[in-house]
Amino acid sequence: MESGEVTIKDIARQLDISPSTVSRALKDHPDISRKTKDAVVELAARLDYHPNAIALNLRKNQTNTIGVIIPEIVHFFFSTIISGIENIAYNTGYNIILCQSNESYEKEVTDTRALLNSRVDGLLVSFSRETKNFDHFIDLHHRGVPIVFFDRIYEDIGIDTNRVVVDDYDGAKLAVQHLVDTGCRRIAHLAEPEMLQLSKSRFKGYKDVLEENGISLNPVL
Repeated sequence: MESGEVTIKDIARQLDISPSTVSRALKDHPDISRKTKDAVVELAARLDYHPNAIALNLRKNQTNTIGVIIPEIVHFFFSTIISGIENIAYNTGYNIILCQSNESYEKEVTDTRALLNSRVDGLLVSFSRETKNFDHFIDLHHRGVPIVFFDRIYEDIGIDTNRVVVDDYDGAKLAVQHLVDTGCRRIAHLAEPEMLQLSKSRFKGYKDVLEENGISLNPVL
């Protein structure tokens, strides 16, 4: 036997039986005798045989792998999200492939294609600040790959997908109202790109609190 990963054919050759018999023996098929099963299992253990997970998954048309695309890993919010995703995935028998777009549209497109080629079962996405064209996600959606957008969403993507977001409007209102209650009257608003829904929601919450408290909005140009 040549050096390298042990296969079912290697076990079959040493025991002088067919590969299909080895396969059924390893699956404890009732048509295989106990003597043959024991011999196959013993040799498989001695040769440190492991099933080819990729081949098995391809036959099942499932890889138990989820692709995750985020803008940046170093951000506290996204690092926390990754930790949560990994914990849930691990506990349910899934692995994740993590991609970081670095807020680049071109990198995001490349990552999306790489995850498609890796045959991921689904995709979790927080898209980049540069992303205004969503054709790469629409293509995956049409190919039957489930997509869940989180944190950053855009209302006019053109496909019906699941979304996980926080209540940015109420969050902004609570934060600004707290500043007002502590005596602040000149409250600045630093915004994300205007196309993002979270940017619109946060600005509306900010503006509404100012109006409710009789504070004029003074945009800085």
